[in-house]
Parts: sequence; C-alpha cells; structure tokens
Amino acid sequence: MKVTGINHKGMKFTVGTRIYYTGDMANDEGFGTITDLDSDPQWGNSMTISMDDGRVMNKMSPVIFSPVYAGNGSTRFVTEEAYKTWHEAMFARFAKKN
Repeated sequence: MKVTGINHKGMKFTVGTRIYYTGDMANDEGFGTITDLDSDPQWGNSMTISMDDGRVMNKMSPVIFSPVYAGNGSTRFVTEEAYKTWHEAMFARFAKKN
C-alpha cells in the first residue's frame, strides 16, 4: 500500500527526501532521493531510493537510517540534512584550528 510519509526515530521520510549513503566495501558512497514509499501489514514500511549515480535500492526499511551522522561508518544511511550538519560542524572545527 502506497503511503505519503513514514516517521521513524523522529525523522519524517517523504518522496523527494534526499539521503546520504556512506557505502561499504562493495558499494560506493553517494547521495540519492527517496522515490517511493510503501507500507505492508506483514513486512512493515519500506522505501525505494534512487541514487544520483543511477543505482536503485528497493525495499529499504527506515530502520537503517540514523538521525545523526557520526562520520565514522557506524551510520550507514542518513538524510542529506544530517550529513550536511556534520560536514559543516567538521569544517567549522577545522577552520577554527587554522
């Protein structure tokens, strides 16, 4: 069943939400966009993520997302906003030291 939004861990996911994926040994990191949301009574909520480089990730559960990006690989999926918040904080910290 198609849904218009999914809430998880204080995050709201809608079609068009931008995400950041940190990648792993076999998959490149990158940015993408949620292109479809679904809710199934047996399997729960899921989303389709279309990565900017053309990859498509189907049936991804919102439980894979962390509300805060840690920058160390422990947070595999975050919103683009969470990534930018971390990136700006690291840049400000670096600029302050120099």
